[in-house]
Amino acid sequence: MKAHVEHQLLPLPFGQVYETLKQRITDHGFLLLHEIDTQAIVAKHGITIPPLRQLLFFEPKYIAQIMAGDPLAINDIPLKLVLQEVDANTTQLSFKNPVGSLQGYGLDPAMAAELLGKVNNIIISW
Repeated sequence: MKAHVEHQLLPLPFGQVYETLKQRITDHGFLLLHEIDTQAIVAKHGITIPPLRQLLFFEPKYIAQIMAGDPLAINDIPLKLVLQEVDANTTQLSFKNPVGSLQGYGLDPAMAAELLGKVNNIIISW
């Protein structure tokens, strides 16, 4: 497994986790930029997988800091939560830790830590 990917198994149905996280993203001041329904995309090509969604989100105030520090860091944003149904009552939640993924760009480490804290606030309390 990649070192900067955090994950956890949640004892909750996929649909409940999906709807709750979408709401929490916006409740915590982020813009929900895009949703990728990977299950639906691959189904169009005859491939069957359990429900799998990717939620891409970000907060605009960080863009100026990232662009001033190293514009190449844009390759590691927006932030993304990945939700995968394991079974009817279990969902896997994963995301790329911004502290690890943004290191090496010459950005302020405090900014990456702040982003991680905000992501943790979204996913906490399961």
